[in-house]
Amino acid sequence: MSKVIAKPGQAKAPTQPTKAPEKKAFRAEDFASLTIPVEEVRDIKTAFDIFDGDLSGVVDPQELKRAFEQLGFGGQNKFVYQILAELDDDQSGGIDFAEFLRLATAKLSDKDSRA
Repeated sequence: MSKVIAKPGQAKAPTQPTKAPEKKAFRAEDFASLTIPVEEVRDIKTAFDIFDGDLSGVVDPQELKRAFEQLGFGGQNKFVYQILAELDDDQSGGIDFAEFLRLATAKLSDKDSRA
């Protein structure tokens, strides 16, 4: 087996850029249920996108901290990581839309039950 070694001044063969996995388009219908209508899912997604500043599909610790600071809360790391520990069900290090939706709908159902 022989190795190809580039000599000084000799160009290397171009490498193919690695392609990022294609982001699946958001479909509110995928998250809707009998208790959470499609319009409500869309509204919650709009709120999620405000937290998800880079629109990566995950609210990471820095984005969560920034959101709390913008809302007037101190963005203390301890507080941010406590929230992540409570909401990050899959232990990915961030809050994805499904986790955010569970939080939002739990809070909405608490509000409805008090009315």
